[in-house]
Amino acid sequence: MKKITILVLLCLMSINSQAQVYAYDSSLKMPTRDLYDTEVMNMTLRAYAETAARRSAYFKQYSRMAAEAYNEENWYDAIKYADSALSLFENGQQYYIRGYGYESLGYLKEAKKDYKRAKKLGYYDAVQALESLNEKIKAQKKK
Repeated sequence: MKKITILVLLCLMSINSQAQVYAYDSSLKMPTRDLYDTEVMNMTLRAYAETAARRSAYFKQYSRMAAEAYNEENWYDAIKYADSALSLFENGQQYYIRGYGYESLGYLKEAKKDYKRAKKLGYYDAVQALESLNEKIKAQKKK
């Protein structure tokens, strides 16, 4: 019992000493902030929220631009904008668009990777596209 009490006291002392931030750090000759400064925490949380909102807005914009390029059959731009959207968030539709662009340009290996990823993310059109691509690859190997 005595050992447990000593262990608990040591743990508590360790926690308290780690959590303390002094009002003035003599080695740095400058004041320091309180470790639990709620103003700083709130600023950090607001910054994270603003960053997430910006990323979401950029993702929507790049996704829209990729879809427009896809509809216009502008494969280079579709790949570029899908890449930009995918750098922000993973999305099955963007993998499908990029894969279709690769397939249309003749990059079948890259298209297959993107279709598989889109399928894994639950994008239904990628299942049919992957089957079609596999048949296309088999036909090319026979030649």
